[in-house]
Amino acid sequence: MAFPTRYAPYDPAPRLAAPFAWLWLGEAITVMGDRALGVMLPYLVFQQTQSLTSTALLAMTGYLPGLLFGSLAGVLADRWDRRTTLIGAQLLQGLIILLLLAGSSQIGLLMGVIFAVRTLNLLALPAATALLPELVGEAQLARATALLSVGHTSARLLGPVMGGLLVSTGGLRTVVWVDALSFVLAALCFARLPRSASHRLASENASSTLRSGWRSLYSEGREGLSWIMQQPLIRTLFLTGALTSLGGTLIDPYYTPYLQSVLRASPADVGVLSTLIGAGTLCGSLIATRIVPRVALGRTVALGTLLVGIIMFLMYRQTSLAPVFFLGALLGLPMVVANVASSTLLQLGTPAALRGRVSGALSTTMSLMGVLTTGGAALLGNRVAPVPMLTLAAILTLLAGLLAWRLSRMECTQGRVCVPPGATVEA
Repeated sequence: MAFPTRYAPYDPAPRLAAPFAWLWLGEAITVMGDRALGVMLPYLVFQQTQSLTSTALLAMTGYLPGLLFGSLAGVLADRWDRRTTLIGAQLLQGLIILLLLAGSSQIGLLMGVIFAVRTLNLLALPAATALLPELVGEAQLARATALLSVGHTSARLLGPVMGGLLVSTGGLRTVVWVDALSFVLAALCFARLPRSASHRLASENASSTLRSGWRSLYSEGREGLSWIMQQPLIRTLFLTGALTSLGGTLIDPYYTPYLQSVLRASPADVGVLSTLIGAGTLCGSLIATRIVPRVALGRTVALGTLLVGIIMFLMYRQTSLAPVFFLGALLGLPMVVANVASSTLLQLGTPAALRGRVSGALSTTMSLMGVLTTGGAALLGNRVAPVPMLTLAAILTLLAGLLAWRLSRMECTQGRVCVPPGATVEA
């Protein structure tokens, strides 16, 4: 499938449609509730078990649904009405999360609930990603993506603070109820969105039998993967995302041991560091709303990823808190700008009918990296020190930035063709 010869020109002062505000608000609410609970669960598990293996297994449970069902979820997002998918996924997650009221001491229950909630979230993610260009149009896509990043980042900044306050005052049960309420509120926001206007496969075209239905889903998923492999731009974005995910997920099981064993950080210190990282990420989101629509997207991905790798390398070589506070505050700036540019580039370079499948395939790739790293950490346990593994994570991120430099050689700003210079483009 050929890329369009041009995209709509960038509007320096776009007015985003009202439905986008409901998408923005719903996403912010659900992310805030998710972070309020998500940050507390690993803390409680590590507090009760003092086991890196248990913490790594809990993290791996969160990645497994993406590995098993990520591509399938993308296909379903292209088949189903995206508004209905968002609403249904939120309501079901709200019901399932209430199972945690039974307590946090049952590790099997925790893992089962996380697995179910993350599986449902897989349906919501590609549905929201595929719906965004329909709501705002391609000319406003970069700014809308950056504004969504501002909402997500603000929610991630406030969620852990809210979760900590709720746990200290009312315990885990209070956080669980608040998270369940956040899913309901998000569903009410998504109910104000319009139905998907196009690019959905009609249900009557689906096979009538269960076997043929699954065969059809597999065929569509394979079609999406085949298309990805044929597109140099999308293929490079996928490889870059795989490397950054490998480095990023490698941090998960070793971050808390690094803070406690190397930096001797107290709970208050950890809270300050999380706030500084969140504040830096929020600033990066605000910066992205201004610069991403105006710059070469491929070069922005490359430079941002390289800067993230450099800051990570310096940060995890420190043995005192002060420089870690400073570097942590800087970390979010290039990270968000690179992520927004990468997401915009992926959406602009993907036909509307394939966006769900491409998003699902990317989710599967990232989840595979997460399962590999957290599973490996669970097997290694406490036998490997955190600093070498965190340094390896930084090196992998630097390699991703070098790979992403190929994108800077492609003509990929919003007003130009998304193919390498000199390549032939069909109208």
